[in-house]
Amino acid sequence: MTVQEIIKEALREIKERGLQLTPGVYGEIFCRHAKRANVIIEDCQQMEKYLKRLSPDLQKVLRNRHVSTVDQLIQYLGSELARANPGKSSEIIQAYVLLVKRLLQAIEMLHDKEAAGMAERDRKMVGAHMDREEIDAVREHWTRFVMEYDDSYLDKLSVYCGEVPKEDLREMTEKLTECLRSYKGGGGDFTLVAQVLSAALVPSIASGMNDEIATIGAQIRSNPELLTSQAMVEDIRHMIKKRIELDKKAVTSRMTELDSIIEHINQALVRVIDCGESNYDAVKRIQVDLGEVDFKADSFEVLHTKLLAIARSLESETKSLSEEMKTSKEEIAELRQKVRVLEEALRKERKRSGTDTLTRLPNRRAIDDFLKKQEAAYKRYGDDYSVVLFDIDHFKSVNDTYGHDAGDVILASFGKMLRRYSREVDFVGRWGGEEFLVVLPKTGLEGAVRFAEKLRQVVAKSKFMYKGVRIPVTVSGGVADRKSNPSLEAMLKRADENLYRAKEGGRNRIAS
Repeated sequence: MTVQEIIKEALREIKERGLQLTPGVYGEIFCRHAKRANVIIEDCQQMEKYLKRLSPDLQKVLRNRHVSTVDQLIQYLGSELARANPGKSSEIIQAYVLLVKRLLQAIEMLHDKEAAGMAERDRKMVGAHMDREEIDAVREHWTRFVMEYDDSYLDKLSVYCGEVPKEDLREMTEKLTECLRSYKGGGGDFTLVAQVLSAALVPSIASGMNDEIATIGAQIRSNPELLTSQAMVEDIRHMIKKRIELDKKAVTSRMTELDSIIEHINQALVRVIDCGESNYDAVKRIQVDLGEVDFKADSFEVLHTKLLAIARSLESETKSLSEEMKTSKEEIAELRQKVRVLEEALRKERKRSGTDTLTRLPNRRAIDDFLKKQEAAYKRYGDDYSVVLFDIDHFKSVNDTYGHDAGDVILASFGKMLRRYSREVDFVGRWGGEEFLVVLPKTGLEGAVRFAEKLRQVVAKSKFMYKGVRIPVTVSGGVADRKSNPSLEAMLKRADENLYRAKEGGRNRIAS
């Protein structure tokens, strides 16, 4: 091959690869083609000449580092010269190590339990001979701590002591001390809370108060400080649930009574219409009574009394009412429609009480009810089931960056995605905040992990748009099955622990 042919080959390769025609690019490709054709070009032998002047050890290092051009050789030698003072570099490294240790020691003294524990562990790890991976691990450790640090729990103090300074621990302590000294009596603001809570426990529709609810109410009124007890909090939750059940039973009972009375009125009207002409004034009076029934404003007791009075009046006037009562059929139909509207409103209200308003998914209470049914089936028939606890990664950062409206859009969209990719027998609900729980009946751990991993991949590939901006979203998940755990509570705890492992392991992953 001639030199002219080598030039053509070099230019052809540069054009095909779309490279910029510079002296360096052309020289490298030309020399490579010349070497392949066994054509000796003096300009292409410069690198070999320079290498021969170096020591064998250095030549070996350059080959291992794939230094093949004069430019690469100059860059490598320049970087080696820049590091020609190892003694001074070692002193700087030692100084940085001591600085980091002192900073970590200072963090241990700042009264933050989590930060102090991390600082103590890392201070023991930091040394002059740490490799790059160990240094990156420590840095990532603290980067994650800074990103996830949340001191909003201090806002709870403002309920009792107004604005409490967060920036200075000493000033905050003095403010709280002054606030606590200003309280007179052991109850503080809990006295008013106890009165309101005691009144809230009383059933709003049921005719009487349950003995247990009455006892709890008396206890918190007499000793408001009991509200700080975890046992009392659990008792109050139980009583609130019982109060709601009492109201439900009362509503069902009242609706049955109303249906019975309205049916009686309907039958009486049919008899009135068949009775012939007489007593037009009595008919008008009954029409006025029916018009005064207000299903929106009147209570159950008032409705019951009014309808019962109308029924009795119809019964006594049956033989004397005239043909004019035939025109009241439309009013009776409207009355029955109002009752149906009331029944439908009550049905929707019952359904709404178990539904999360934002995502339209079942809420924590509805999930608990479904889990109890699954647990009963497991204990009776041995049907295994699994749960997957999902959490949207870095959700707080989404709210801070794009706003809470964007966060709500993502929550609602993820809820729809869970429903779309779940089976009809599966139960999907909002566990709280950015956490969602999926209950998979008759599904073992392996099947649950497959489902969770599929959802994770779908979310990672999906486009979450808000006001024309795409928001990257990933989820992490913790999976647990019932058969591998001694109880329902242990299974939920295991799913939560696995979710924590998934997030600690870098997020956008599933742990089981």
